[in-house]
Amino acid sequence: MPLPHGRRDITRDGVKMQNILKKAAAFVAAAVMIVTVSSCGGDAVIGNLGEVKREENANEIYAVISVRDFGDMTAKLFPGAAPNAVERFTENAERGYYDGTTIHRIIQDYVIQGGSLNGDGSDGNVPDSLYLPVETTNVTYNFYGALCLAASKKGCYSQFYIVNNHVPQDIDGVITKLSEQLADEAFSARLLEEDKKKYQEYLDKLKAIPEEVKEKYKRVGGLYDLDGTSTVFGQLIDGFDVLKAISSVEVVSGNKSDDKAGMPSKPLDSVIIDHVEIIRIDSAVTEETTEETKKTVKSKPNTGDEINAETLPTAESAEDTTVLSDEETTSGEGAEDTGTAQQEDTPAETAEPAETQSEAAEQTPAESAGTQSEVTEQPQDTEEMVEIVESYDDEEVVIIEE
Repeated sequence: MPLPHGRRDITRDGVKMQNILKKAAAFVAAAVMIVTVSSCGGDAVIGNLGEVKREENANEIYAVISVRDFGDMTAKLFPGAAPNAVERFTENAERGYYDGTTIHRIIQDYVIQGGSLNGDGSDGNVPDSLYLPVETTNVTYNFYGALCLAASKKGCYSQFYIVNNHVPQDIDGVITKLSEQLADEAFSARLLEEDKKKYQEYLDKLKAIPEEVKEKYKRVGGLYDLDGTSTVFGQLIDGFDVLKAISSVEVVSGNKSDDKAGMPSKPLDSVIIDHVEIIRIDSAVTEETTEETKKTVKSKPNTGDEINAETLPTAESAEDTTVLSDEETTSGEGAEDTGTAQQEDTPAETAEPAETQSEAAEQTPAESAGTQSEVTEQPQDTEEMVEIVESYDDEEVVIIEE
C-alpha cells in the first residue's frame, strides 16, 4: 500500500533509492524537549505496556471522548507516567476546550488527530511558555489505541491523537532485513557515508527496543517509530468500534502537510467532538453508585493555573500542532515547518504520526519528532531498501500543524 505520507525518490550515482531521513531524534532526543519519568523506587509507574483495563482503584482517571454520530471512546489516563500531559488534557476537557472541535486528520492504519483550535492542525496564538516538553517512560508506547499529546518543535499544547494502526509490527523482521542490507557490500557501496550512518543509527535504535515491547507491537500493532516523539498519556479501553468507524470515513485534501505528500487526510464531512468527560476515582470524595460500577467523581478545583481565559489562544494564531507522518518526520527540509520535524514532502502538523506500519514489518517506519508526526511505512519488498525516518523540523507538529 502507498505510504501515508509519500516518500521521495532520489537518484544518486545512477541508483534510485527511497530516502526517508533518520528518526534517531525519537530515541536520542534533545534533553530540553523530553522529560523522562522513571519507575524506579516508590510506587510503580502505570502505563500501557502491560494489560490496561477498567479498575475501581483510588486515583484512577478516565476520559470519555464523545464524538457526534459515532459514539464514545473511553481511555484510561496515566498521571504517573505523564503528569503534565494528563493535567493539560484534563484541564482542557473540564473547561470545555475540546467541545465542538473536530477530528481534523484521519489516516487509516496510522492515527486520528483532533483538538486543534481552528480545526486545521494549528494551536492558535499560544505563548511559548504554555508548551509542554515531551514526556517519555519505559512503560508507555504508541501501541494500537494509545492516546497521545501531539508535539511540535515547541512542545505539546492541546492537540491529541489516537493510534489506529492495528497491523502487527514485526520489529525483529525489520532488524534482520536492515542488517542484511548493511552487510551486503554491493548494497552498501551505493550508499553515501551519511546514509550508512543513518541506517546504522536506526538499526541501533531498533535493537535497543525491549523484547516485551517488540512482542506487544507484534501482537496488537501500533506505531513504534513515534515512540519518544510525542507524549503517550492514556490508552483506549473501550470504544474501539468507534475508533474503527472514524478511521474509515471518506477523506479529501485540506491538511497542508498531507496535501504536500499527495495524501488526503481531511474528513469530507466534519467529525465533531461533542464533549470530553473526565471521570476521577478518588477515595477522598463522595461515592456515586452507577449501574455499571461504583465510582467517585471529583471536580477539579480552580487553581488559577497558567491556562485561563486570558491565556487562551486566539483563532488568529498560527502555530499548528499536527502529528508528523513518517515522511514528515523524515524530511529534513519540511520538518522545520511542522512541530514534529517534518519533511519537504509532508510538512509537520501539530502532531501527526508517521506512516502506516503495516508496511513497517519489512521497512523502517518514519519518525515523528518535529512539529508534525506522520505515519511511517514498512518495507514492502525484501529487495527494497529499508527506509529510515528522520525527525521533523517544521513548525507544525507531527500531529500538529502551524
